[in-house]
Amino acid sequence: MPKMIESPKRWSPQTSADREVVLDELAAILSSHHFRNSKRYPAFLDYVVKGALGGRSDQLKERTLGVEVFDRLPNYDTNTDPVVRFSASEVRKRIAQYYHDNGRESRVLINLPLGSYVPEFKLRPAHLQVIEVDREPDATETVQRNDSAHPSAAHTLSGEGVILSAAKTNRITVKPSALWAAIVLIGVAPVVAFAISQMPTVIDRMWKPLLKSPGSVEIVIGNGLRDVQSPPDPDRDLLATQLHGAYNRVSVCDAVAVSRLSTVLGKHSKPYEIKEASMTSLQDVRDRSVILIGAYNNPWTMRLMDPLRFHFVKDGHAVKIVDTRNPQNGDWAVDYAKSRSSSVYDYAIVARFADLTTNSNILIIAGIGAYGTEAAGEAAASPADLKRLVAILPKDWENKNFELVVRTPIINGEAGPAEAVSATTW
Repeated sequence: MPKMIESPKRWSPQTSADREVVLDELAAILSSHHFRNSKRYPAFLDYVVKGALGGRSDQLKERTLGVEVFDRLPNYDTNTDPVVRFSASEVRKRIAQYYHDNGRESRVLINLPLGSYVPEFKLRPAHLQVIEVDREPDATETVQRNDSAHPSAAHTLSGEGVILSAAKTNRITVKPSALWAAIVLIGVAPVVAFAISQMPTVIDRMWKPLLKSPGSVEIVIGNGLRDVQSPPDPDRDLLATQLHGAYNRVSVCDAVAVSRLSTVLGKHSKPYEIKEASMTSLQDVRDRSVILIGAYNNPWTMRLMDPLRFHFVKDGHAVKIVDTRNPQNGDWAVDYAKSRSSSVYDYAIVARFADLTTNSNILIIAGIGAYGTEAAGEAAASPADLKRLVAILPKDWENKNFELVVRTPIINGEAGPAEAVSATTW
């Protein structure tokens, strides 16, 4: 009977041979396209893995990593310079992408848990399936094998992950019906595989209106909050204000969201342009597909979402997502006046709809705070995360306009995975 395939188990390398296995896996990860074109993220992962293997796990702290990996001064402000937290978040995502694309044969898995800079290792059991073969002689069809030198040996079929136990006889019976079934399966398998490969993925279903539209996609990213009230004036502002003022400030989380979304467009060979919200005109968003990044720092998001069921409003020091069908719900809010440590969740909206005013296909990735925007952007570009989000929508959601309200936990100053908490379609 087939053995159950076990899940990878936490594992602590004990011997030099164990550590070599981990280092080989590390080298494979760092040489992949997910890491090799970067300097920052390979350096970070290399340092923490070798630190853990060298027994220095207690030294893998934010400030130490900032000094040792990123050449920061020993007294640098980790609040204003989140290079370590940002890099750790990016490394986690790239590791996940590596194992999704290439890691099926990895014997050891390297992981960087949320809320920690100490990597953990998991040992994946060998995926072998033991098959009991009918040993009774059969005159119909027999495969002869000479194993007199090793009567109890087990023979492995190379590349199949199958072990045939051949201890009692030198004949393996193959029944004609089973043989014909195997031949049919071999002939049908490529056809089935091709058909499956042509089926639209969840990314295809989500992004189809934008990818099929003519021309390039306009990505409009929010600026500093002050831009909403006072856009730049090139005739009156000083040059220093124009070059370094608030309207030029884009949060790292918003930038990460843009990176994720533009990667989807690039994979589908869809051209795109990126513009700042304060420098975007109505003509820029008319008659084309548009992606809006950010909520209260992006006036285009606020304007186009205002008629929708779910939209953003400012209420004193708080910004919240309002449900017009359930206006008394005040759960989806972030109070900017509270301390950073009191923030447990951020909220965002992922919306895709055809806007009649601009005659555009609109995709909105907008958090109340920057963490919500980052998590929503990651979910919209990740097949696994997106599949989890759209499960709340009806089956034919890809043919409808929709809004998703998502929640993301804030863990040690980083955005956790997005979770859908409400939705609407029309």
